[in-house]
Amino acid sequence: MFVFLPSMKQERVLLGMSGGIDSSMSAWYLQQRGYEVVGITFNTVSPLSSPDSLHFIQEAKSLAKKLNFEHHVLDVYDDFKTDVIDYFVDEYLKGRTPNPCIRCNETIKWKLLLEESERLNCDKIATGHYVDIIEEKGIFYIKKGLDSNKDQSYFLWNLSQEILSKCIFPLGKSLKPDVKAKAHELGFKVIADKKESMGVCFLQGEDYRQFIQNLRPNLKDKLANGKIKNTKGETIGTHEGFPFYTIGQKRGLKLTQNQGEYVAKIIADSNTLITSPKKSLFSNQLKLNTYLINNPNFAENKANVDLRIRGLDTVPPTPGSIHLISNELHVEFNTPVWALTPGQSVVFYQNNLVVGGGIVDDFCLIDEA
Repeated sequence: MFVFLPSMKQERVLLGMSGGIDSSMSAWYLQQRGYEVVGITFNTVSPLSSPDSLHFIQEAKSLAKKLNFEHHVLDVYDDFKTDVIDYFVDEYLKGRTPNPCIRCNETIKWKLLLEESERLNCDKIATGHYVDIIEEKGIFYIKKGLDSNKDQSYFLWNLSQEILSKCIFPLGKSLKPDVKAKAHELGFKVIADKKESMGVCFLQGEDYRQFIQNLRPNLKDKLANGKIKNTKGETIGTHEGFPFYTIGQKRGLKLTQNQGEYVAKIIADSNTLITSPKKSLFSNQLKLNTYLINNPNFAENKANVDLRIRGLDTVPPTPGSIHLISNELHVEFNTPVWALTPGQSVVFYQNNLVVGGGIVDDFCLIDEA
């Protein structure tokens, strides 16, 4: 006697595609796992840019054609300009140091992946990040990928549970050299040998200071010869304009004395930099008002975590703790960290899982001995 089982529905996965090797090979890996891939590429390029700037769209389209799956292009430049580029510039004009990639994840990339997945009747969302996803007791977490050299978990701390519950990361258990080798094996040599973009996408290798000046003409002239003061309030030099400096910077300070000084505080309203010796820039605690915790109950009591304050830093995370007190997240570092900067993200890990993160608003410096 034959028993006919109902056929299982093939899940549709919306894959964010940049035209690079990681998202391109993610399409192949997804197909090997039996998913129906739907590609989408977000056009964040200004209409005034040269046609060469749009090559990534054609590369994504070509890959989709080779692997025989549908591909969509969504023009998001106007929103990207407002929510990411303008934010990036405005944060520097407030004396802060932003991370535009994390901002983009929240306001553009993952927000639209979720919306478009629903519009295109896709069950899941995928990208070419070298991270993994796991579920524990109904809570979803980003997990560091197998390839520690490509780990991108730091930049994904602010993804909601709604988004994480739909995520697939095909490269989470892969090493980048193996992915490149497989691309060559499949005949995707152009993709495999393509130079990878690094850093902030819209800067395209340009120094952020020049980028800000291009968008805000005459800014440097208006802010030139700003005052540099030490912690005693004494004027010890001048600078070229506060947006062109970050906490911990020494280069570019025109000091008449105290040459061992580093930027310790930026006062945007008066175009003033406050400097101090390097040893004064170590912090052992901070308070976050902007944060996300995957499990809302996690930090009700003090929880031990590993803390990372820079996404591409090769220094291992710093052990510490987080504790939610009156809607304010208190963060303590077991070992003092150097040059915490308003605007940057601090990400919390436990057992290689991202359990949350936040944006630095205020921090407490260790008193000098």
